[in-house]
Amino acid sequence: MINTMEVVEFKVRLHCKACEKAVRKSLLNINGVKCVEIDRVSNKITVLGYVDCKAVVKAIHKTGRRAEAWRPSSSAAAAHGRDENFSPRLPKGFSCIIPRWGYRKV
Repeated sequence: MINTMEVVEFKVRLHCKACEKAVRKSLLNINGVKCVEIDRVSNKITVLGYVDCKAVVKAIHKTGRRAEAWRPSSSAAAAHGRDENFSPRLPKGFSCIIPRWGYRKV
């Protein structure tokens, strides 16, 4: 387990709510994961916790999906370059939403 809180982002193609649920469940089973945020429209998964990037990729692969490093668009990167409050550790607008069925007591 990692000693510092990490935010890792991946591009994962999700077709439906069942895909999203399977990936979320797999990620929440990793020790140290505090929050999983999935944006099915942009196929972006953000994981917050004391986790290693490789463990997240492995958990995603176990669900039969391929994970790629998330690369923000050039317009988004340009906007962050002008934003003095931008933090590379926490994505802007990151909110931890864990559905009742996805909650895991620590």
